[in-house]
Amino acid sequence: MAGSVSITYSSTRAGAKSVSWSWTSDSSGDVSGTDTNAISGRAFRWVTNPGSTAPTDDYDIVVNDEDGVDLAAGVLADRDTSNSEQAYPAANTYHIFDGKLSLVVSSAGATKEGVLTMYYI
Repeated sequence: MAGSVSITYSSTRAGAKSVSWSWTSDSSGDVSGTDTNAISGRAFRWVTNPGSTAPTDDYDIVVNDEDGVDLAAGVLADRDTSNSEQAYPAANTYHIFDGKLSLVVSSAGATKEGVLTMYYI
């Protein structure tokens, strides 16, 4: 699994931050990449944007912490091919992380693009 990933970090407002993964899938429709920066916080919102070369419908995304645990806990499965979507952690779940995160996109189609943004505090 390869593809390419570009990562952008920002502060969206006082106390809140975001990290965006802009990705392009490889010829098998997959992408994987690990942050070079370690970050800490608690994820509270996820936004997917299918991009101009939209991925195949129902593509899947996971964001793993350094222990291999999906921070999104499955809420980023079956993303839409044409619409931006948002997802939130399930009630009473805490997606706390500390370290380098890894993005994995699967079933996106060959050389497709998208962006995942995670908002956290």
